[in-house]
Amino acid sequence: MTSTQREQNLMNTIEIIMSPAVSHLLEITAKTYSIDELEQCFLDPASSQPDFTSEPAWHDFVDQVSNAWKTNHHIVIRNMPTDNGMSTLLAALSLPARFKTYRGQKIVKHFKMSPWTEELSHTIKEGHFHTDINTAPIPPAATVIHCIKSDPDPKMGVSRVALLTDLINHLEEVGATETRKFLTETQVGMVDDRKHDAWSGLIVENDAIRFHPETLRAAARRLNSQPENLEAHLTQIHESALAVSEPIYLASGDAIFVSNKRALHYRGACTVKFTRFPREFQAREIYVLHLQEEPQWSV
Repeated sequence: MTSTQREQNLMNTIEIIMSPAVSHLLEITAKTYSIDELEQCFLDPASSQPDFTSEPAWHDFVDQVSNAWKTNHHIVIRNMPTDNGMSTLLAALSLPARFKTYRGQKIVKHFKMSPWTEELSHTIKEGHFHTDINTAPIPPAATVIHCIKSDPDPKMGVSRVALLTDLINHLEEVGATETRKFLTETQVGMVDDRKHDAWSGLIVENDAIRFHPETLRAAARRLNSQPENLEAHLTQIHESALAVSEPIYLASGDAIFVSNKRALHYRGACTVKFTRFPREFQAREIYVLHLQEEPQWSV
């Protein structure tokens, strides 16, 4: 990351610099377990839990995370340790909620961007403003994205977060009433072609959003159930989300904690640097995990 990016002075996003004391706690704890042991530890209530959470430095960090989340529904954490996903998991304990599991009782997923895939999670193509796992009956409530290796080009792979309230307000301000109604009043379908999941309902309901342009388009192809002006709505939503968000550059060790109900998140186009064409290359790498409920901190 360049010095300019380090001194972003983000206007809308709260940044927390992880202290050396907290970073050390995570590193020491990560050396005590394997990633599989640590994941099972948090899935089995009978397992002994890491004891670093009683340390004053950790409590201070959790207070920072809690205050930022309650204010803004997303946070950038700088200077986290980088390892094989254990620090991702440990840092996410600052968001008290149950972890979502995947195949094989895994919590943490690893993604490396690639020029040879069309998979939305790790293609180098520009992504969309979206929420994760949006065709599930109950999507996860929060997402943690931990950058392990930044894009070879520090200007690429930019992240953005658009808060739902800001998005709706911007649509009103620019007179995009029909698009606001599309989000809040129109029954739509969403289809995940890869998982064969489907969902139907309101995109925005009870102050929460589920949204992805590609699952809406897949439903239009398969179910023919979307409004004729779907593409116009998607374009307007993208433009408004850009207008109310700001570029966030993640260096190695930086993370975004973001609500999967109160915000849309986005990742711009990435690059790769080939070390041996076509299969060996440097690229952006991240760890991702999800929380099933919105975090609730004890008073």
